Amino acid sequence: MRVIGIKLVTNRRRQDQGQRARLPSLSGALSVVGALLLLSCSGRSPDAGSGPPPTSSLKETGAAVEQAKVMHWSGSWQYDDWFPEGSSALASAHVTADLRAMGSGDVFGTVTADDHKAQVVSVAGAATFVKADRVMLQMMGVEDPEAHAGRWTEIRRPAGTRQVLGLDLDWLAPSPLASSLASAAEATGGAEGGTSPVPSSAAERFPRPAGVPADAAPVAVLGSGGTRAGTYWVTASAPHRLLGYSGFDVLHDGDGEPHESMFDPVAKLSVRTENAATARGTYEAMRTAVRSLPSVVPISTEPDPEELSETVDEECGALCHTVTVTVSLTNRMPYESVTARYALALKALLHKDEDGYRLGNPRSVDIGSCTVRLPTAKPGTTVRAVCTMGGPVLRKAVQTASDQHGFVQMTLQTEATRQVDGITGPSHAKDLLQKLDLHAGQITRTG
Repeated sequence: MRVIGIKLVTNRRRQDQGQRARLPSLSGALSVVGALLLLSCSGRSPDAGSGPPPTSSLKETGAAVEQAKVMHWSGSWQYDDWFPEGSSALASAHVTADLRAMGSGDVFGTVTADDHKAQVVSVAGAATFVKADRVMLQMMGVEDPEAHAGRWTEIRRPAGTRQVLGLDLDWLAPSPLASSLASAAEATGGAEGGTSPVPSSAAERFPRPAGVPADAAPVAVLGSGGTRAGTYWVTASAPHRLLGYSGFDVLHDGDGEPHESMFDPVAKLSVRTENAATARGTYEAMRTAVRSLPSVVPISTEPDPEELSETVDEECGALCHTVTVTVSLTNRMPYESVTARYALALKALLHKDEDGYRLGNPRSVDIGSCTVRLPTAKPGTTVRAVCTMGGPVLRKAVQTASDQHGFVQMTLQTEATRQVDGITGPSHAKDLLQKLDLHAGQITRTG
């Protein structure tokens, strides 16, 4: 009889520490109440601009955004996370961005966190790459950041989301942004042609971003369904042109929480549209970056259980004076190779005590521990590594668990902690260049 205990972590972040860190927060219910109170106050703020336009105009603004060749974003937000790996301390960084977004999600530019800069290239529907120093890569959760500093690294996030230091890149491009504006119009009652109130507390919570004129008109969005609370800033007079955004919606919620609390960071971004000539220049810069990609790149990701799985087997030696623990890792990823190691802790669960009485709850005895490094697992392969443990503690446990009929009333249990040291895969640079050529042609053929 064997019982295997598996605990999985990656070098990126432990599951119990990997959620987006917050300051000591209220309960979920209190956070929701706080958000509702925040947006239910009345009054005007000195930063409320020239007054809210009809929210139905957000749909018209969205239609204009969808036709834009380039949306040029600049602004800042606060990024909090557990950093570095294994630390109980909260790291907090002030992040600024200078990014151009085109079409349905092509994004190019830089993000900077506490004077550490990263270049970002994201091709819609394909891949996101960053080039940064060790500190920035570690903050992004890249495995072995020192080895990959100054090199292009592919960033993958769960469920196909694209975010860098919390910023949702998908949100920035004209096509998805137009959809967000339409959803915001519905959330604020735009279908009836009414106006969106701008409560003073909302204006304080979602202030006008730097670079947005003082006479800009704010449109506050309470948020419902897929739209999170925030404020769009548009030109004072019709036709209303988008000037910026402050709020939660542009930030990726790593915890998947359905509400905002007073401790959540707010992004403050200004935006301006740019012409087809700028789009052509941006696409050429993206092509240059993609051409510089090596054929194989490091990949920062957290594999799904379906992509990586393991088994752990224990086998007793002669008289069970030693135990050989075998770890097998199966890599089902189609193109990527994985290098991993396991920290193993072997326990013996004794089902009888030294006086021969059977115990209701087995007594746990620590037998030993070790770390094994597995060979690199190529796509579709299984690799193995072994570790042998034993000694006086194991021999005594076997003696205690034995009865006069020769049965050993003992269960072996291994806790295996997986640490992914690196994932690498093809950059697919040629395919990406073809995609960029297609996207550039669709956007720049007119104008």
